[in-house]
This record gives sequence, structure tokens and C-alpha cells, in this order.
Amino acid sequence: MYIKSLSLQKFRNYESQQLVFDETTNVFCGDNAQGKTNLLEALYLFSMGKSFRTAQDADLIQFGAEYTKASLSYCDRHREHTLEIIILRNKKKQIKINGVTISRLSELVGKLNVVLFYPEELGLVKEGPYIRRRFMDVALSQLRPAYYHALGRYHRVLEQRNKLIKRIRMCGDSTLRDTVFAWNEKLVGYGTLLMEYRKEFMERLGNLAQKTHFEASGEKLQIVYHPRFSEKSAFLRKLEENFERELEQGYTLYGPHREDFEIFINDKEAKTFGSQGQQRSAVLSLKLAQADLLFEEYGEYPVLLLDDIMSELDQTRRAYLAGKIPDKQVFITCTDIDTLTSRGRVFSITNGQAM
Repeated sequence: MYIKSLSLQKFRNYESQQLVFDETTNVFCGDNAQGKTNLLEALYLFSMGKSFRTAQDADLIQFGAEYTKASLSYCDRHREHTLEIIILRNKKKQIKINGVTISRLSELVGKLNVVLFYPEELGLVKEGPYIRRRFMDVALSQLRPAYYHALGRYHRVLEQRNKLIKRIRMCGDSTLRDTVFAWNEKLVGYGTLLMEYRKEFMERLGNLAQKTHFEASGEKLQIVYHPRFSEKSAFLRKLEENFERELEQGYTLYGPHREDFEIFINDKEAKTFGSQGQQRSAVLSLKLAQADLLFEEYGEYPVLLLDDIMSELDQTRRAYLAGKIPDKQVFITCTDIDTLTSRGRVFSITNGQAM
């Protein structure tokens, strides 16, 4: 799988830009705040239908403009495809796949697979559980489109349940309790499905990451995920028995939206006992394992997006990464060209212009 070309209109700081890419390495080189990451953001947009930097689509529209339009062509093992996304202020974005408008974002996810490395994700080990849940959700959505669909349904049910809990808490309307319990069945149904998907995914990912990590560092890496509930009945009973506690807090306390997984290096918890270098190695191993898992599933490697990641890795880890990417298409942002980023095609980025 590789991306052939990208066209942008009024996207971030790009007024108008057309780029044709190399099938191997593509480097966006330039000073900070010139628009290098904006290009990776545009590529990522066609994979997940949303930015990895903001939850607001309107943030992608150039300042002072009313819309942004992005077009991309890519090739998988079957054929060439075209994708188009138009975002207008205060309106739903429009997405076309091979010229046909789609009605659901789930129709896009899983078409163009990318694996993103960016500095904030180095906190995958040491930061809070939200980052690890997001990693599971993004990786699994690419691997299993049905997971993305179930995830959306789960969060819609969760939102409705939380609204009811807050209403009861504020106005004391006990007649709404039965309505909350009615939502429990749907929450448990979708939530149990998410946990089943996560369990299988984390087991496969952990095995691949363990192998990759040992090759890179000679250390033992272990990924531990335990679903909160193994049966629907236990999940449902937990919600019913702890409803008063949820009323006190004002939101749903139990379910996959509260889950986490643990990372161990040499049988010690990496978050607490791992050095900065070990933690970064663990993140690198997880990301490369994610790419390998997509290859196992689809028979072709995803596109790799590396946002200023080289400056965050030491020479040993950079060398290992260099050895893993020659047969993959990779996009790299950097401020200086080095031995890893000097091959393929190099684009000089200055003030929203790529040359």
C-alpha cells in the first residue's frame, strides 16, 4: 500500500498544494511551525476521517476561509483509489471514495491504513489511561471496521445514560431510573463486544511487540490487558448494584471507556520503573507491532507517518527503525536531513509551501 499524490486547498497554512510522492521514503524538511506536521495531518485524515491533533474539523480550515478540500490517490494490492474530503464551517464534512459520496465515516476507516508515530504518543507508557485507550481504539478500528461501528454505538449509548444520570442527580426525578436501567442492556451489549475485540487484539499485538522489542533491545516486553468483565451478566450486575454511587459522581463509572492496559519491561511496570529510553523503546515496539498486525491481516504494510520522531530516539533505536522501514512507504518530518531521511524524495517546507 502506498500513497501516490495529495492535493490541498485552504488546509491549515496551505493555500493550494499538489504533491506526488515516492513509493518508499518521503521527507518533509524545514524549520518549526512551517507546516510539516500539517501534511501528515492531511494524510492521516484520509485514514481515520479525523485529525490526530484536534477534535474540531473546522480547525483544519485555513484562517479566514469558509472551507477546505483535500484529495488523495493511493494504491493497494488490487487497484488505485481516490479519496476526497471537503469540510465546510458549521456543516457536516463530505467524503467521497472513488467518486462516490459515503454517508458514514465507518465506510472510510480501514481503506487507507496508516500507523502514526508522533512525540505526544511517547506518553503511551507513562501518561494516563486515556492515551492507551485511544491507541487501542484507533488501531482496532483500522483492523476491524465492525469495532469502529460498535465503538460509536457504545459512546452514543454512554452519552445518553450519562445525561439521564445528571438529570436525576440535579432534579431528583426518580421516574427516570427505569429509563437508565433500560439503557444498561444496550451499554452492556456494545461494551462486551468491545472488550472481546480488545482481548483478541491485545493478545496478538503483545506477541508481535514482544518479538520486536527483544530484537531491538534484548529486553522482555509484556503487554497485559484484562477486560473489566468477562460476562454480560457481571457487567450488568455491576451497573445495577452501583447506581447510587454513579448518581453521586454524576456519570457512568464502569465499562470499556474506563479500561487500561499495563506494559512491563523485564517483569517490572514500565510506567513506574522504566527509564525514558526503555519507555520509548516500548512505544516503538507497539507501533511496529501495529504495522505488522495490519500486514498479517491484509497482506500489505500500512503507510508509516513519523512526525519528528527521530529527534526523540537515540542512535540505537533510530538504527533499528531504519532497518524496519526500507520495504514500506514512510513519511518523515524533520528539521535536518540525516542518514535515515536522505533517501527517497525530500520536500522543503517553508511557510505552507512544499518544494
